[in-house]
Amino acid sequence: MPCYNYHCQACDEYFEIQHAMTENQENCLKCDSLEFKRVLSVPLYVKKINKNTQDAQPGSLVEEYIEKNRQAVKEEKNRLSKQEYKP
Repeated sequence: MPCYNYHCQACDEYFEIQHAMTENQENCLKCDSLEFKRVLSVPLYVKKINKNTQDAQPGSLVEEYIEKNRQAVKEEKNRLSKQEYKP
């Protein structure tokens, strides 16, 4: 499931919640206020690369990150496609 970042204008706090794409956050986790909005998140992915290896290519970290996120989106789509639609 993807992580979403929120900023509360009432308490000026940032918080992160992991939930499905179809779910919505209803209130601030810190102060229970309704005055919050979703903000852009910057992914942080750190991998230790051994400098002695010759197979480490420039951009391999980015490619690995893209592939992991591609797989996460695919899993979420599959999960959502199995749910029943209730209008």
